[in-house]
Amino acid sequence: MKQRKKTVPFLLCIMILFFLSGGFALYYYHTHHITAVFTKQEQKEIAVNKSRPECGWFQLYSYYLKPQTNLTADELYYEVSDKDNYEYRLSLVEFNLAEYASSSLDLAAVKNIQTVLTQFQKTRSKVIVRFLYDWDGNGEAKEPKQLTIILKHMKTVAPLLNENKDIIYTTQGIFVGSWGEMHDSKFLNNQDMTTLLLYYASLTDSSIYLSVRTPEQYQTIFSEWEKHKDRYKKYAITKKELTKRLGLFNDGILGSISDLGSYRDADDTTKTVQKRLDARKKALSFQDTLCLHVPNGGEVIQSTDPSLSTTKDAITTLQQMHVSYLNQLYDKDAITLWKKAVYHQKNSPYDGSTLYDYITNHLGARPVLTDSSVSYHPFQKGDAKGTITVENTGFSNYYHKKDFQLVCINKETKKETTLVSSDRLKNANPLYWDSRKKTVISYRFSPFSFEDGAYLLLARLSDPITREELFFANDSYDKQYRGYVLGTLQIKR
Repeated sequence: MKQRKKTVPFLLCIMILFFLSGGFALYYYHTHHITAVFTKQEQKEIAVNKSRPECGWFQLYSYYLKPQTNLTADELYYEVSDKDNYEYRLSLVEFNLAEYASSSLDLAAVKNIQTVLTQFQKTRSKVIVRFLYDWDGNGEAKEPKQLTIILKHMKTVAPLLNENKDIIYTTQGIFVGSWGEMHDSKFLNNQDMTTLLLYYASLTDSSIYLSVRTPEQYQTIFSEWEKHKDRYKKYAITKKELTKRLGLFNDGILGSISDLGSYRDADDTTKTVQKRLDARKKALSFQDTLCLHVPNGGEVIQSTDPSLSTTKDAITTLQQMHVSYLNQLYDKDAITLWKKAVYHQKNSPYDGSTLYDYITNHLGARPVLTDSSVSYHPFQKGDAKGTITVENTGFSNYYHKKDFQLVCINKETKKETTLVSSDRLKNANPLYWDSRKKTVISYRFSPFSFEDGAYLLLARLSDPITREELFFANDSYDKQYRGYVLGTLQIKR
């Protein structure tokens, strides 16, 4: 009897411990066991036939500045789109300073330049700025006789550019040469050319891109700078800074093996055709590396050379040069040919479209969402792991800051949580989405920080200055949630 009395309390203690441990186990299971199941939405690339900011076909606006004369209303016209409703997002703005070839710029010139730039502040078009002294192919005759005059002009216009830096896509040239294209000028010897470029760069804001006409001019400037460091040390800019800002422009694209003299070795008719083609290949390879990070563009010219006349040749050249902008009106023969040519590529959304449409929609950056994933295992220690794959199918990169976000939205409460931001993760920064390459964005998050429920994962891309939504070339855009749906995440405890 005594033994039974002793056993009962012992069994009660065991039962209490059992229920306590069971309750603790249930509590632990509820708080530490969670499932996070991701259902991916397949991404389909589409042909997006609409204009994009900071790239595409540009329209030309030319302003001839005269002393003590204001530009008229007729001279300050602006066209939003062409006859086919293609919206211009870039404009080449030329200021002809020929009337000031022997004098400083007066207040009228300053006011006119500011008026033009202010006008573009009110549009959705960024500007490519070129100052010049000639429109007739007589650069040496029209430009100032003294270098100091050009330097004074640069000093006068630089503050105007800096005040409007947010609308400037790039600048072209260093004021000299026929049409401002850096040929037919007495100031293109190594010293003068380097002086003009470095002075212009030192005066303008570090966010403003500059460009020279040829790869050889680019290389010559850096070589001259290296050889004569003391000569140029007075200019407030470093080589590292200039490397980030100096690009190219080319107004002879596809016009010949040398792009109408853009590549000097390829223009040497004493060499065999193969050696000239090799020189062209070398110049394109140089641009393929350089212009991933600085802008390149200009004008195409219809070539009679059979090695440059095919659809493949045109696309390959624009890809290697990383062209982000072209003149819509020049050369009409080349553009007309592109409008007649048919693009063929199996499984491409552009298969069967015109070459013109294909090029139009690949100038600049063109990101495509190609894949996404989320993996998480119950009882694992640590975060869930996710990836997003972005392929930039455009000819070039982005050159100005863009914002990318991956957001998680509770479908019931509509609460948004940012999982990935371009400010916090390098691969999520659109500036690093290289042309013709795929970029994998890897990220982590804790499922325990979310309530049970269904969540949408969405990708968003925007301009941080204008807040304009930018598009991926995908069919997964959800207007209600303002983003591209990557899939659904189901969280359950």
